[in-house]
Amino acid sequence: MNRLLLALSVAVTLAACTREPEPFEAARIKAGEFFKKNEFAAAATDYEKSLSLKPDQELVVWDRAAFSNMKANQFDRAAELLEKSIAHRPEQAAKSDTLRNIAGMYLQQAHDSDKAERYFQKAAELDPKDEQALSWLAEISSQRGGARVQTAEAQPEHLKIALERYGRVIALNPNKPDAFINKRIVLVKYLDYLARQKLSILADAEAQKKDKAAYASAQEQAADTQKRIDELKADLDETAKRLGEALKAAKK
Repeated sequence: MNRLLLALSVAVTLAACTREPEPFEAARIKAGEFFKKNEFAAAATDYEKSLSLKPDQELVVWDRAAFSNMKANQFDRAAELLEKSIAHRPEQAAKSDTLRNIAGMYLQQAHDSDKAERYFQKAAELDPKDEQALSWLAEISSQRGGARVQTAEAQPEHLKIALERYGRVIALNPNKPDAFINKRIVLVKYLDYLARQKLSILADAEAQKKDKAAYASAQEQAADTQKRIDELKADLDETAKRLGEALKAAKK
């Protein structure tokens, strides 16, 4: 009797070991083989097939599917998969990390700041205190405004947004020097732009001096520009002061 039970047990075990894998498993195994050989386009196809058959798999499958698409230069598909995977990540920190990773992929791999900005914004919406996301949003606006390249033409609409975003970063962490340093760079660029703009307005005013209405309008524009210059200079002084305080605090 015992021999019969033993034989049945062995038969069941062998049957379990030799069973055909489920379709989702087969696709995943095939994907893994392509992945090991760095054949990422093929790996992406089979990982996605596996996930379509069984979405509730381990997160490593979602991550590998996204990574394979990224390596195959299918950035939008990689982003779509990572964003879908957020539903399987219960902790908010993991959700935020995933959104920032998507944004980082667009910045570093695809060189697409527009799409990177979109995902940093999603991270900031998920967690308004996400300092990393807010800092990157400010940096993107700073670059668009021309603040990072001395010879670049200033884009005041983007410089204004950069200042607002650096303000949010500073509000979150007023003792961190980085945001003050970056904000100061934006302010200097903005002030240089406004100084040039004022000179141009005054030059136009002189050329139209015989036209009293045009001359008066130009003088008014110059006065408004000077008012904005004064505001930004005050902001620059305050930023420099707070930067000094933050640097002192960092040394303690």
